[in-house]
Amino acid sequence: MADAASRRIAFQGELGAYGDEATGAFFGPAVTRVPYPTFRAVFEAVASGAVEGGVVPMESALAGPVAEVVDLLLEFTPPISGELRLRVRHCLLAPPGHTLEGLTHALSHPQALAQCAGWLRGHHLQPVPEANTAVAARRVAQEATPGTAAIASRAAGERYGLTVLAEGIEDSPDNATRFLAVGPAVPPSLGARWKTSVVLTLDNGPGALAGVLGAFAARGVNVARLEARPGGVRAWDYRWCLDVDGAEDSAPVKAALDEARSASTSLQVLGSYALND
Repeated sequence: MADAASRRIAFQGELGAYGDEATGAFFGPAVTRVPYPTFRAVFEAVASGAVEGGVVPMESALAGPVAEVVDLLLEFTPPISGELRLRVRHCLLAPPGHTLEGLTHALSHPQALAQCAGWLRGHHLQPVPEANTAVAARRVAQEATPGTAAIASRAAGERYGLTVLAEGIEDSPDNATRFLAVGPAVPPSLGARWKTSVVLTLDNGPGALAGVLGAFAARGVNVARLEARPGGVRAWDYRWCLDVDGAEDSAPVKAALDEARSASTSLQVLGSYALND
């Protein structure tokens, strides 16, 4: 296995983005962090072997799942090799000389804008979606448009020479994003807790989902997340995404998966991985 310094790990955005920060937290500061412009490009790079792994945001504690990433996980089905919950502390950034009172617009990724929605309303700032928080910071630094600021990390502000006008502007002090490591590269030094991610399809009949969930409940296995996504073949067919607590090879999870598989039309384990809380 390649050492950390020689690993190439993809993330979406630019250097200074939260995905960049999460990649370093997963794999250490020596890893080679490779930015890609879109989430699809990250998955394509992992699938082609251009990189040893990728880091993608799966869910925001405030804004919910990142639907595009969920759908790409189901399309590419790379192995999930780790989970990291990153505390996200947003800053309002502007070129030197700007003041909060003179601002009218704030650029950022839609998830970040959603996480700061209350603060933005309170300060009468119009949210403007951008591809990524670091992209927003770079654009504000390069264009220096009067009245325009970016919402991004302090690290992004330092990278692009912006001034921090306000810090901690997220609406909840518990704001965090759940990142996943995908691909063959397994992050080192993760925690002792484990999770298993599953995608399954069901016959559209009474009690079908209850039967699957009951397989886990009967063995004391907690279903930590349940989400339906379009099946992609026929209208109103769904794929069900489940995260359950525990490792795939533990006796309760293994038995529950065996029973759930018999009650499903298809079932695939996307990964069984350690959590870094």
